[in-house]
Amino acid sequence: MDNKARNEKILNLTCEMLGKINYEVENAFVEDIPGEAEENQVLVSVTVPQPGGLIGFRGRNMSALQLVLSLAVKKKLGEWVRVVLDINNYREEQKVRLEKMSRDLAQKVLETGKEVHMANMSSYERRICHMVLTEIEGITSDSEGEGEERHIVIKKLQ
Repeated sequence: MDNKARNEKILNLTCEMLGKINYEVENAFVEDIPGEAEENQVLVSVTVPQPGGLIGFRGRNMSALQLVLSLAVKKKLGEWVRVVLDINNYREEQKVRLEKMSRDLAQKVLETGKEVHMANMSSYERRICHMVLTEIEGITSDSEGEGEERHIVIKKLQ
């Protein structure tokens, strides 16, 4: 099956799944994620009215839906496709927020010399922060903690 037909099936499955939980999809598209290590990876972007329930606290409901959707796609297509679900452009807005927060906290560390512990985050969120922090001179960052307690510590280079 070519990618276009595969993506169309994924789009239909997504809209059907959201319809079953009483969410009307206003707009939706599926596209391959270029340049990623995994070849079978797609972005499913949907727009719905009242997205809060689908996104959930800090995107947790969206992550759970993403997993369920990936499993449903595997069952329907017989092949594993990593699905990245984005609802009402939440991921891009989240990325911008995390980048700004990382820069602001790094500046605070540079000014005070004291390390800062960020809130607990998913691996996806930590990766965004670490990438921003590597660009800031005089700053280093490490992930500490286990499981859901994992967070970033920002420190001034000695």
